[in-house]
Amino acid sequence: MKPLAIVSLHASPVAALGAGENGGMNVYVRAVCEELSQRGIPTEVFTRRSSPEGPDRIQLAERSWVTRLAVGPPEDIEKSRLFDLLPDFSEAIVGEQRRRRVGYSLVHSHYWLSGWVAARLRDEWSLPWFHTFHTLARVKNERVAEGALVEPEHRIAVEQAIVRNCDRLIASSAQEADDLVRLYGASRSRLSVVAPGVDLEVFKERPVGALRKRLALGDARVVVFAGRLERLKGAETVIRAMAILSVDRAPAERPILLVIGDDSHNGASESALSGGERARLEALAGSLGIHDQVRFMGSVVQPALAGYLSLAAVCVVPSYSESFGLVALEAAACGTPVVAARVGGLPTIVKDGLTGFTLVSHEPAQYAERIGRLLGDEELRLCFSRRSRLVATQFTWKETVDRLVAEYMAPRQPALRPAVAG
Repeated sequence: MKPLAIVSLHASPVAALGAGENGGMNVYVRAVCEELSQRGIPTEVFTRRSSPEGPDRIQLAERSWVTRLAVGPPEDIEKSRLFDLLPDFSEAIVGEQRRRRVGYSLVHSHYWLSGWVAARLRDEWSLPWFHTFHTLARVKNERVAEGALVEPEHRIAVEQAIVRNCDRLIASSAQEADDLVRLYGASRSRLSVVAPGVDLEVFKERPVGALRKRLALGDARVVVFAGRLERLKGAETVIRAMAILSVDRAPAERPILLVIGDDSHNGASESALSGGERARLEALAGSLGIHDQVRFMGSVVQPALAGYLSLAAVCVVPSYSESFGLVALEAAACGTPVVAARVGGLPTIVKDGLTGFTLVSHEPAQYAERIGRLLGDEELRLCFSRRSRLVATQFTWKETVDRLVAEYMAPRQPALRPAVAG
């Protein structure tokens, strides 16, 4: 069987998670390729080399390889600079294919930058082209956080062309599908919803006594925020909510917030005057008088994240936009109730009043009230916890790949249209 060509320019499945731009998309590509490999379906992931160390090709699974192409400097660079590298990246993939004389069965691209490249590969190779956006510029701009960078017009133009030209759009949630129709005029007949999954062997309830002791938490209740540090993710809302929760509480009764993640490129740019988003958030916690209650843990690997989520009484996901919201699903799998923004796919995972709470507003007081309700009512929290785990079992990577394979194998006429204008 010919391998699937997976184009993931800036989100390598072998990259360290939690650092820079690495996050849910890296997890998605890796998990899907590993699952496909187990079914005997080979894949080759094309990504850009972002460090000088390591080989050009890395085996991800028995039937899955990652090809790292030397395009641009071998370092982690801002996504805004990647746009200028797209023609060279396209040529590098075609050159690699010709050099090794390998054929592919289809192209599946992830994120708009990779979609620009995949449009040219589809025309070069005359193959079906599938695309998953993961985030949409018009959605981000419609719900932009104060101080966040606005997505540029050229990104919107490329996304619009991808919607018009690709053979199949794969949305991560029903809300993302609706957004594609509403904001980009996508055709429902070329649009499918395939939700991401969660590794239930990694994300499950874990003993946390040793972790609690190592962090010297005593009996303090723990709240977790996990995500890239940038305005879009809303960490400021959680910190302000923690300050509200601390009013009129004795120091020993105040909850501890663990902030997991590092500055993204956007976060570093948006808060450059403050020394980056983490520095800005640290200063905010200090100005609110809760510096001792907010701990910045940096980026962590997935098993460590599962430990922190198991330790937490509540996980907070106050994003301004999310195509799905994988961390909410990972928290649910650990039995941790989630308080989340009612955006994107988050309501699919967080059932308001049943497994957690969702909020339309980003007002810290509303988050404080919902977090406080769970911290103060252990019976309610445990009830939400049990239901959360049940919801999480419905989102496995096996189910994700079942649906993707069905899409790949469905008979359809490729949309042979002009390549994306760039």
